[in-house]
Amino acid sequence: MRTAWRSWFWNITLLIVMLVMAIIVTGVAISEKNMVAAAGFGVGGLLCWIGAFRAPTLGVYAKPQGVVVREFTRTRTVGWGEILGIEMAGGEGSASLSGPVIRRRGKGGKETVVELNALGGYGLFRPNDSPGRQAVAGLNEHLKTWRSSQDPRSV
Repeated sequence: MRTAWRSWFWNITLLIVMLVMAIIVTGVAISEKNMVAAAGFGVGGLLCWIGAFRAPTLGVYAKPQGVVVREFTRTRTVGWGEILGIEMAGGEGSASLSGPVIRRRGKGGKETVVELNALGGYGLFRPNDSPGRQAVAGLNEHLKTWRSSQDPRSV
């Protein structure tokens, strides 16, 4: 069973953009005579290099502890026991933008939604076989397997 869903096209595109920006900003920082400006460009360059290394890892992963959503600026894990459902949201019946979401039980039992926007490409050109739909189907299989492995008395 598949455990990782990524949008390779957008991950590689982001990697290339971040690498180009990192090289340019680092070059400006090195050649800058003003120390304050050099420090500012240096910090910007460092952030671009971090982004370039993070870009290939963006995506959604099914792990034993839950669903790991790795976005550009943060990574979060949604435990299997918190998940109420995994589905497509938005323009469900059309080729318009629709994306995968996890409905989860938040603090105080309140329902919250986690968008899986790290997948990119919401299926505008191939709505029935988008990375989002593939992730929803695969994650629902993992959720079903996890639920069936739990003791019915403890759920």
